[in-house]
Amino acid sequence: MCGSAKLRKDIVTLYLIVVTSILWLDQIGTGVPRSADGQLLFISDVDAIDAGRESNSVYRIAADGSGMKRILGSIPHGEGYLYISDIDCHAASGSLVIAGGRHDLNGFYHALLDGSKLHLDRPAAGQLLTSLEQIALAPDGINIIVSRQYREFSQPRYGLVSGDLASREYRTIKSPSAERSLVSPDWSPAGGRIAYIRVTHAPDARPSYALVIAAADGRGQRVIFDTPLALTDIDWSPDGQWIAAVVGGELYKLRPDGSDLTRLSHHQGGISGPRWSPDSRQISYVAPSSYPGFNQLMVMDANGGGIRRVANIRGEVVNGCWV
Repeated sequence: MCGSAKLRKDIVTLYLIVVTSILWLDQIGTGVPRSADGQLLFISDVDAIDAGRESNSVYRIAADGSGMKRILGSIPHGEGYLYISDIDCHAASGSLVIAGGRHDLNGFYHALLDGSKLHLDRPAAGQLLTSLEQIALAPDGINIIVSRQYREFSQPRYGLVSGDLASREYRTIKSPSAERSLVSPDWSPAGGRIAYIRVTHAPDARPSYALVIAAADGRGQRVIFDTPLALTDIDWSPDGQWIAAVVGGELYKLRPDGSDLTRLSHHQGGISGPRWSPDSRQISYVAPSSYPGFNQLMVMDANGGGIRRVANIRGEVVNGCWV
C-alpha cells in the first residue's frame, strides 16, 4: 500500500510540474508551437445561391481550416437581397453586427454569432445609418462606430458616425469634405479611443493617407503615421500594444504612438482585412490565390512567422472577426 501511495503521489507531482511548465511557457511567450485555436467569421459570395441573387453570406470556420459553415446570408432587402459590406462581432455578448452599403437602408443588421435572431437595428434618433462602408463594435459590446458615405459630394466621401445599441442614438463625430474621407474605424481595447484612416484627395494628385488616433468622441485627433501609399485597413490588437495596417497592399504593424513600424507580409498581389486573434498572438487576413477567381483566408503569428492557409475560397473574401 505504501508503494502504491508513493506512486500516486509521484504521478500527481509529475502532472503538476508539466501543467505548471506549460502555463509558464505560455506566459513568457516562447516560440513553442501553439494550436490554431479560435474561429473566424468572414464574408463571401462563394455560395451559388448568393451569386444568383447578387448577394453574399457570412461564414464561420475554425482557424485550422475545419468546419466551414454558412451561418447567414441572402438577407432580403427591397425587391432583392442585401450585399454585405462589413461585419464585426463581440464574443462575450454573442453579438454580430452586419453593415450594408445600400443608400436606402437606414440601419444595420444585428444577430447572434450562430446567425439566429437576425433583425434590422434602426437608429432611434440622430444621424442616418445609410451607405455603410465599415462597422466596428466596441469592446463593451454596446457602442458602435461606422464609416458611412455622405451623398452630397460629387465623389464618394465617408465620415464617422457613433452611437450605441442601447439608446440607438447616433451622431457624426467626424464629417467628410470634398477633400477628405474617414474610413476603417476601430476601437482601442479599453474603448476610450478610436483609430481610423484619413484619406486626403488633392486635385490632380494621388490621394495621401494618415493613420489617426482620437478620443472616442472624435476629439483630440493625432496623426501617428502618414504615407503616400494606399493605407486601406487597420485593426488594433486586443492587448493594446499594436495596430495592424495594410500599406501598399502589404501587412505592417506599428505601436499606437507610431513607433516600431514592422513589415509582416510579402504577398504578391496584395492583402486585405487584417484581424487580430483575441490573445493578440495571431493575425488573420486575406491574400489572393494563385488560382484565378479564388482568394485565401490566411493566419500568421504576430511576428510575421508561421504563415498558414485556413481556406482557399472561390469568389470574394472579406475578413470579419475572431470568436
